[in-house]
Amino acid sequence: MLLFLILLFIIAPIAEIFVLLAAGDAFGIWPVVGACIFTAVLGGILLKSQGAAALLKAQRTIREGKVPVESVVDGVLLAISAPFLMTPGFLTDIVGFSLLVPPVRQWIGRYALRRLKQKIDKGEAQIHIHRP
Repeated sequence: MLLFLILLFIIAPIAEIFVLLAAGDAFGIWPVVGACIFTAVLGGILLKSQGAAALLKAQRTIREGKVPVESVVDGVLLAISAPFLMTPGFLTDIVGFSLLVPPVRQWIGRYALRRLKQKIDKGEAQIHIHRP
């Protein structure tokens, strides 16, 4: 966990700054700033449409009397993509836009659910449901 936090808060920002500076040297500052703004706006538009689609799918699943696990996981991964898309930089955009690709979200969601099931089976995690 410590290694992950070091990667997230120290190495990733340094890498992002390096890429932005290299892009600025190669293309100029204004094209890089424009690209950052464009990708943030495009990401927001795509995020809104895919979020709405995930919500509609969840509502359909609930009407069918099923638990909308896939839609919830989709929604969580879309919510995770939002800060990546809003953060200026190309590396964060790659992560954010990757999470907007449905097959990528499905793969990550299945992996996360498998890991959660393994932790539950080992007794390392519990799920509590509170019913009013």
